[in-house]
Amino acid sequence: MSANERTPGRRRRGRIRRIARGVLGALGPAERSILTREGFFYFILSLALLFAGLIQQVNLILLVFTLAAGPFLASIFGGRPMLRRLTVVRRVPAYVFSGDPLVLDYVLENGRRWYVALALFVEDSLTPVDRTVPGSTVLMPRVFFPRVPGRDRRRLQWQCVSPQRGRYRFRDLDIGTRSPFGIVEHRVTVSLGDQIVVYPRIGQLTRRWFLIQRQSTENRRGQRHDRSAQQMEYHGLRDYRSGDSPRWIHWRTSARRGELMVKEFEQQNEQDLAILVDPWLPRTKATPEQREAVEQAISFAATVCLDTCRHQGRRLLLGWTGPTPGARHGPASVKLLHELLEQLAMLRSTSEGNLAELLDALPPAVLREAIIIVVSTRPLNLLEEAERSRRLTGAATRGISGRISLLNAAQGDLIPLFQTAENTTRNLLQHRLSSAIQERRSIYEEHHHESAPPSDGNGRPDEPIPDGIDRGGDGL
Repeated sequence: MSANERTPGRRRRGRIRRIARGVLGALGPAERSILTREGFFYFILSLALLFAGLIQQVNLILLVFTLAAGPFLASIFGGRPMLRRLTVVRRVPAYVFSGDPLVLDYVLENGRRWYVALALFVEDSLTPVDRTVPGSTVLMPRVFFPRVPGRDRRRLQWQCVSPQRGRYRFRDLDIGTRSPFGIVEHRVTVSLGDQIVVYPRIGQLTRRWFLIQRQSTENRRGQRHDRSAQQMEYHGLRDYRSGDSPRWIHWRTSARRGELMVKEFEQQNEQDLAILVDPWLPRTKATPEQREAVEQAISFAATVCLDTCRHQGRRLLLGWTGPTPGARHGPASVKLLHELLEQLAMLRSTSEGNLAELLDALPPAVLREAIIIVVSTRPLNLLEEAERSRRLTGAATRGISGRISLLNAAQGDLIPLFQTAENTTRNLLQHRLSSAIQERRSIYEEHHHESAPPSDGNGRPDEPIPDGIDRGGDGL
């Protein structure tokens, strides 16, 4: 038989072996028995009794060895049935913010009718997909079930502080027991694949940030272009008035009521916002301070995204530099917020790419109208970046210079604008609405105190407070 004829036969037998292993693994999980530390010393002591009895020819010592071997054999053959017909379920949240409590639920069910499962433990493993993020670590959850009766289930929670941002993957978990005597440990591996995304740490924006944002909106150069219907909030229907566009006529309602009805939109006064993150690190010899600056820049961008998406009517863009610069944008919403936070959670530091390439990848409407905040970890010069850009001309550079802010996290530019929150993100989400309204109200009063409009006879200003000061956006 030639070598070519032998090869298909070997491949066929190897395929049959793999199928057999897969079927056996599905029918019965892999079991293994481990001698514990106490069991090791117990085994050494038992051997010492055996050798002493054989050498000295003392039957009493041999009898003691025989009695000592009973618990050892009971641990080997009595603990293994304890793991039969057990089902474990791991309940994992889809996401969690870094620094918040991470709560994992483990449900253990005993499928046997009369046999009680005793002294069971579940060991799990949570590993980061990207280990380049500083502070990322491997978590080893472990819960202990003292007793699970037959045809019953028990639920336990494991809690710890969430690790650093990133995507984390759960490995196969182990169910084990040391019952009845703790001499031998029996384990069964259960395949449960889950993932969890840890969002960046959320901080607290200071009053200075809201003041800078308001001044950028009020002092922007030029007039904004009229928004389309997709960029305005639908308010309701009203009667047709002279001068209304026929495009906004709601024909179905008009036919039902016998008169023309038009759609009414509420014009949003908030300007669009673009957050550009430049997570630059040197190719070699990056210091811990530089890595911490990258994490601070990402945390600041996540906080701004969270605050912006709580208010409807604005459009938000998140861009990032790198070998392939990218951007995500859309109307502020909860869905967009989760997309941006997930992108920031997976964002890697890089030594390639520049701001000019990212500006070329932005939509024209963003360059023309939006407030642009650039958060970097290196000094940037807008004129030099504009010279490298293929889309920014001299006039476009002058137009964007009044709406762009360059923040260097490595030099401490984020300290006056951003503070690390001591409370959990859950509390921040509950209380951020009222605090944001108070911040905007106080900033508006301070900003317009010196240039207050003339008041009427009752001491009230003739000009009302703009929308957005007394009314906040919708909460998450």
